[in-house]
Amino acid sequence: MILILTPYSFNPLHPRLEYIEKYLTKNGYKVKKYNLRCENRVINKLNWLSLTFFQVPSFFKSFKYIWRYRRESKIIYIQDLQYLPISIMAKLFGKKVIYDTLDNNVELNFYHLSNRFRIFKRFTFFKRVLTFLEKKLSRYFCDRIIVNSKALVEYFKPNKTNLIYYTSPFENRFTIKTHREKAFLYLGSFSLDKGADSILDFIAEYNYKLYIYGDTSSKLLKKISNIDNIIYKERISSIDLLDELKRLFDNHSLIGFSLIKDVHYSYATQEANKDIDYLAMGIPLIGNHRVPTKEKIDKGCGVFIDDKKSINQLLKDDLYYQTLSKNSIDYYNRFYSQNIFEKKLLDVVKSV
Repeated sequence: MILILTPYSFNPLHPRLEYIEKYLTKNGYKVKKYNLRCENRVINKLNWLSLTFFQVPSFFKSFKYIWRYRRESKIIYIQDLQYLPISIMAKLFGKKVIYDTLDNNVELNFYHLSNRFRIFKRFTFFKRVLTFLEKKLSRYFCDRIIVNSKALVEYFKPNKTNLIYYTSPFENRFTIKTHREKAFLYLGSFSLDKGADSILDFIAEYNYKLYIYGDTSSKLLKKISNIDNIIYKERISSIDLLDELKRLFDNHSLIGFSLIKDVHYSYATQEANKDIDYLAMGIPLIGNHRVPTKEKIDKGCGVFIDDKKSINQLLKDDLYYQTLSKNSIDYYNRFYSQNIFEKKLLDVVKSV
């Protein structure tokens, strides 16, 4: 049995967690998954012992589940830096440990921490300390590390690191229809760091519909609710989103936005799930020059937001749209398909 301990949402189920469980179960593994997040605000103050980088109550809570499945479970599958110290507990029980991390969480969390408390901008040595801890814990207490970007492979470096990209639930679900009205799509967290201001400026200039599915701040929600061309819905499960997208595909030729700002190293280098979802559906993207997005545009999967000529061609020329759409699906199948995800995941599990 494989015991998955995660901070990721079960409602709706986080896409990566959904596919990990699906393919492990499909291949004969029994899986138990638990979110150990503590809801008690007083107890959660213990997280400040690690500047909120680690979930301290979850470390102690993990004992309950590791003990409960001490005979059944041979592998403890830990997701995210917050839960990495649990690897110590797992090793005390003689378990094999897989550590799955999607971001450079030291950079990401320190960015949010220093924005919240500006004094931390003066204490960047905390980043070095936490980087040291993540690398040492993963090296000595984890049997395999799973990451989803080339930058994270370089970050961890040891031979135990395995690159498994995000795979999309929208693979092979849509047929691109030309000669439909163009409209724009945005999936995921809609924030200023993810380019919300540039997207709103773009919609104001080009006057096309924009469909947003994801989370946003109350300030941005108030702003977009006053724009007739924008249809916003909160984050929903991949199954419900699939139904929504099918309706959009019947009436529109969709174009995706990917404008994540490189406000810190993690955002500058991480793979964006939304990019991969767009590719899987054959939706060309309008993006910036952030390295992972630029790689896809350079391969003919979209256009840059500062390239007015190509944007106008994408909006007006159905043949050009169709070409970029086909390129997107081909690129997805080469690197991100569910078959690739399944094979690589099983290889990691079997290796431990």
